[in-house]
Amino acid sequence: DNRITDQPMFIVQRKVRDYGYDSEHSDDYEWLETESGDYCAADERQTRILDKMDEQRRDIKGWTKAYYRDRWEFVTACFTEQGCKDYIRWNGHNLGETRIYAEGSYRNLEYQTVRNYLLSLTEEITKEEANG
Repeated sequence: DNRITDQPMFIVQRKVRDYGYDSEHSDDYEWLETESGDYCAADERQTRILDKMDEQRRDIKGWTKAYYRDRWEFVTACFTEQGCKDYIRWNGHNLGETRIYAEGSYRNLEYQTVRNYLLSLTEEITKEEANG
């Protein structure tokens, strides 16, 4: 799987957007509607119109140009990638955009001991099933 990680700890992460950055230190921007207090982002059509108004230095009431940066935030850890997939299937509707990331457990004896013990249990069950 090209992760090259011995005894990985699988992590579910969700994308979080942080606003309030200066334009020089941001990933991009969105136009946010400010009159209702909901701060909903403009759609593509609205964005084109607001960008044009901004270029013309026109007064734009009820909207603010909000610069942001995206980052990945820890949600939960699992022993297997399948555990992460199951978690996302059950709870992904609450998370927005997600990804599965493999963290290393190098020199983490506690995690490796628990993981290896659990894996040994599944190996024992497989041997018992094979022996009938």
